[in-house]
Amino acid sequence: MRPVDKDPSPQDEYLHYPDALDDLTERIGYFCSYCEQPIKHAPEVEHMQPKSLAPELERSWENLLLSCKNCNSTKGNEPVNLDQVAMPDRDNTFRGLVFLDGGRIGISRDLTDAQRELMERVVRLVRLHRHPDAVNRKDRPTPRDKRADWRSDAWDKAHYYLKLIEERPDMDPPIRSDIAEKIAPDTGFFSVWMTVFHDHPDMLKRFIQAFPGTDTNCFDDEGRAVSRPGGRL
Repeated sequence: MRPVDKDPSPQDEYLHYPDALDDLTERIGYFCSYCEQPIKHAPEVEHMQPKSLAPELERSWENLLLSCKNCNSTKGNEPVNLDQVAMPDRDNTFRGLVFLDGGRIGISRDLTDAQRELMERVVRLVRLHRHPDAVNRKDRPTPRDKRADWRSDAWDKAHYYLKLIEERPDMDPPIRSDIAEKIAPDTGFFSVWMTVFHDHPDMLKRFIQAFPGTDTNCFDDEGRAVSRPGGRL
């Protein structure tokens, strides 16, 4: 889950919350803040604390993220205690998840028990763990939920390009730029690309710069994840 930096808003509160859409997409790009898929149609302004339960925060920049329709509708009006849930604009949520082949995800073992709880809650909040091969039927996606499938497609594509550059170490630098600045953002799933290219610091740094609004404070000079300043992960 990509850690994002929204920066201060041009205005603390909007007349209507959809008015924040342009500012959000400009700051963090057209990507779902939870599942990381590219939002090619109608991104939704997501309320971390549901507007039905916290109407005073409905138009507050601090309470807004971008979401795909699937994550937004899955999360619904479930109450959210931000002290108990990791969020991509507050924590280094990239540290909290591991991405695997076949579109699977898991919670990192390099976390404290308290940190694991924070990540498990956000995963459950948007049902990000759903997978077609899950043992329990309730953990399988609905027919319209293609998030695991799209993660799997991104995984395969990232491995294709990884093999390409590893088999051709003499490949021209512009090819690396194309992968990081065009192919990866168009495909989405920042964490998948960062995972697959984990042994290539040059590419990691390119990905961090190519996905708008990625919080650079969450990564060191080699592109490795570090604790977010002021965050809990």
